[in-house]
Amino acid sequence: MTGSPDDRADGDLTGRLDADRPDPLEPLLRPPATYLVTPPGAFHRIRRRAARRRRARAVMVAAAAAAVFGGAPYLIGAISTNGGDELAVPTATGTRTGPDPHSHSHSPRPATPPSRTSPPTVPTPTHRPPGDPSAGTTGASGRTVGPSGRTPGTSPMCTASQLTVSLGGGDAGAGNLYRYLVLTNRTSGACQVSGYPGLSLLDAGGAQIGAPATRDRRTYAPVVLEPGGSASVTIHTINRQGECLPTSAQLRIYPPGDTASLVIPGEITNCDDRFSVTPFAAGTSGNPSA
Repeated sequence: MTGSPDDRADGDLTGRLDADRPDPLEPLLRPPATYLVTPPGAFHRIRRRAARRRRARAVMVAAAAAAVFGGAPYLIGAISTNGGDELAVPTATGTRTGPDPHSHSHSPRPATPPSRTSPPTVPTPTHRPPGDPSAGTTGASGRTVGPSGRTPGTSPMCTASQLTVSLGGGDAGAGNLYRYLVLTNRTSGACQVSGYPGLSLLDAGGAQIGAPATRDRRTYAPVVLEPGGSASVTIHTINRQGECLPTSAQLRIYPPGDTASLVIPGEITNCDDRFSVTPFAAGTSGNPSA
């Protein structure tokens, strides 16, 4: 019987491969492993960064400990020793005369010796803008006091319905003319005037002549008008010279702070735009020119 010299089946290649020879496909299917090379100085840099982090943590811990232990004495001293949550107020050892401009810390400073008592300050008049009803002189108590002795704050402002108006006397000198405009309280209760009136010149038909009077700038005080009491202002014009407006037949007066007016007969001439009025003063002789 004829057969193959090899007793194994034709499809079995196991015995045909040499076990000692390397597999030619192994380098392709399983290449040798390669390892990354550590850069020079890498471990040194890592150690330095770790050391810096440790130092930073140590500094933060030390600062927190210093803050805690440094503030503990103040906290202990502030808490009352008799228990509870009540804060104890430290006992004052002296009176400071004023803040130290060169002090830049919160550390306690020794008490300074008391300074000598300065003499009392003499009250001076309070300067207010013209037309301000609250202006006036300041008394020792800090309140404005009118010439009548009554405190202006307790008296209401006079209104047109409470007053009568008249042209009083006058004065002249060096080409200047001065007329006194007098307001009188005709009611049974006190009221006050403070500052400047509104004053305009009118013709016989009631039309206004020129601009209203300007204000002579000066200090003033509220004037309390008791029943029958009077206050007055000075109207300042000049003699007829240069350019003059028509002479008025009437005067329109607005008391300070009031929108109602009073109209009275009166002849005043505005020449060269010299037409001004002073603030009110007590009495009927006007507010003398400075």
